Amino acid sequence: MTARRTPQTVQTAWYVLEYHRHHRCPYCTDSGWCQDVQIARTRITAWYRYRQR
Repeated sequence: MTARRTPQTVQTAWYVLEYHRHHRCPYCTDSGWCQDVQIARTRITAWYRYRQR
């Protein structure tokens, strides 16, 4: 059995979350919401669901 590699889009999503943990981008709202963070979380969640199959 071979191990599944993490796709580049999922790795990039982790970098987006790590960046937003310490910094704010120009698109972040005052409440701390950012569309990029939401997309990153969705990609990571979908990858975990795929891996569990």
